[in-house]
Amino acid sequence: MKSFIDFLVIALGFAVLTPTASAQSELASAEASFKYIANNLQSFLRTGHLADNPGVDGSDLEHYLELLETFYVEFRRDFGPDSVMCTFYHDPLNGRMTIEDRAELSFGILRNLPERNARYVAVDVEFKQELEDHFGSRLLDNINRAKTTVGSNQRLPSANFEQSLIINFLDTNCV
Repeated sequence: MKSFIDFLVIALGFAVLTPTASAQSELASAEASFKYIANNLQSFLRTGHLADNPGVDGSDLEHYLELLETFYVEFRRDFGPDSVMCTFYHDPLNGRMTIEDRAELSFGILRNLPERNARYVAVDVEFKQELEDHFGSRLLDNINRAKTTVGSNQRLPSANFEQSLIINFLDTNCV
């Protein structure tokens, strides 16, 4: 799966370099997918139930949750708690730096914005393809409808954040 995603990042990278309406729509879909995945995993961990079950029956629930976990990790690969970005942010050797400087340097470890966005779009494409391949287009349609209304405090670093948002993003994701 990783090599396919890397291929898509390269292929889609050119499209994301010039933010067209289509590229913005694809990025918005990736952001919504990430929020949908995060919200459902958090809900399942807290309550044992999905926040919004798109029609997964009991026999497929385990595979569905594994798919959500796989793509949650894939989306967060560069900014999860074990990432280089978070390791640098929490490194005690950097304690003499101001939090603003440490945050800016940590966030700078991420890929540049067009590459980041292309990667998230590629992960989203792969996520949708996996859903459709295993569960069918009806479930994918249900998820696409549901993900437009999901509220989550988690987000992708798919924009240039100002300093306070960078610190908030790091504090939220590097725990």
